[in-house]
Amino acid sequence: MKPLLIIVVCCSFGLSAQEQWPETDCLKAATQLQQLEQKINSGYSLKEAEHLHLSQRQLEKQLDKFCQKPVTTSLPGKVKMKKTAKTAPDSLAAIAKGPQLYVSSVSVKAPYQGKKLQAWLQYYAEPKACFGVRDSRQMVWCTEQRQQAKANFERQWQQKLALSLPE
Repeated sequence: MKPLLIIVVCCSFGLSAQEQWPETDCLKAATQLQQLEQKINSGYSLKEAEHLHLSQRQLEKQLDKFCQKPVTTSLPGKVKMKKTAKTAPDSLAAIAKGPQLYVSSVSVKAPYQGKKLQAWLQYYAEPKACFGVRDSRQMVWCTEQRQQAKANFERQWQQKLALSLPE
């Protein structure tokens, strides 16, 4: 019974103790992951999609597996300074403070201002086919319709202004 117990204990230590990467390798992998995520967020072609997501998953797995407690390499003759751990702010204390107000400016882009905006809103109604559109061809059609309506509205507005201004 004892030999079996010793074998089981030794095997379990071998399985649980995984090789850890040096800290520099972990930092390199983390920066690669950040660059990859920036590439994904900035846009990519359909051909690149699977490769990028596969690389991202692989890097995340490697960081999770080999960088939990990275091996720090110290140079001989240098004294290591202990870093103080920063504690996260107490979430309950933050909740107890109440909501915080953030002042930010919001700019609303309207095609026109004032009376011209009112006239545009009365003139143009978005076609029902253009609500909740996901097809790119349909989006293009809706945009073209809006641009054409805008050009017609501009023409009519200029004619109205020309008629209303006495010479």
